[in-house]
Amino acid sequence: MEFAFFSWQSAVICAAYFLAGLIDAISGGGGLITVPTLMTLGIPAHYIAGTNQCSALMGGFASIYKYARTGNVHFRSGIITAVTAIIGGTIGAELNMIIPEKYLETVMILLMPLVALMVFLKKDFGEADRSADLSAFRLFIRAALIGLLAGAYQGFYGPGAGMIYMLALAMLIRLDLVKASGTARFVSAFACLSSSLTYAVSGLVIWRIVLAATVFNIAGNFLGANLAIKKGAKMIRPVLLLVLALLFFKLALQW
Repeated sequence: MEFAFFSWQSAVICAAYFLAGLIDAISGGGGLITVPTLMTLGIPAHYIAGTNQCSALMGGFASIYKYARTGNVHFRSGIITAVTAIIGGTIGAELNMIIPEKYLETVMILLMPLVALMVFLKKDFGEADRSADLSAFRLFIRAALIGLLAGAYQGFYGPGAGMIYMLALAMLIRLDLVKASGTARFVSAFACLSSSLTYAVSGLVIWRIVLAATVFNIAGNFLGANLAIKKGAKMIRPVLLLVLALLFFKLALQW
């Protein structure tokens, strides 16, 4: 595909990455917008993952900066989750080669409505940080499991992984939604860094698109992180439900 900085394709990509950054910083799931956008614009399939990962990399670190400055990254669980997510991602990628995606899609289609219903009905979900109630051992085990399982999902399938990290951190580590979102961004950014380096070395990145998209993705992440920090769960919950709906429909269409 021929790509020019000043073109309608460039405008569409920049708008998509701004919106994706906004959603990513609040709840995760920005890839549900950017990947279909790149596909629609005719980007070759084997370039999409690398171009998308590299375009979102700096935006992820921008949102971490905003969350960390206000104390909304739980580094103890985040570091454990990030390390085991690398292991989980490798396992997921290996499983992808031997197990049809249909099995995972079926499980996710069944789970997504239940998770959305829980978030919708449990009005106090993610309102308070109760992570201090966990012993150091329990926190370690739960964070390690989150990394392994969510990382395996990320390596096996990918879309919505940031949202899954956030939900798991809120449910199992008992973080409030703002801190769970900040910690999920921390985990996702380091997973994104690892995969971006791999794609960059392999040459499967369209750098002209990355340069155009990165600035807008950073702006979206800054705005999203500010909104999440200021508005808290009242802002995050509806965006989370929207991303759950997008992921459900994506899976349903492919099923």
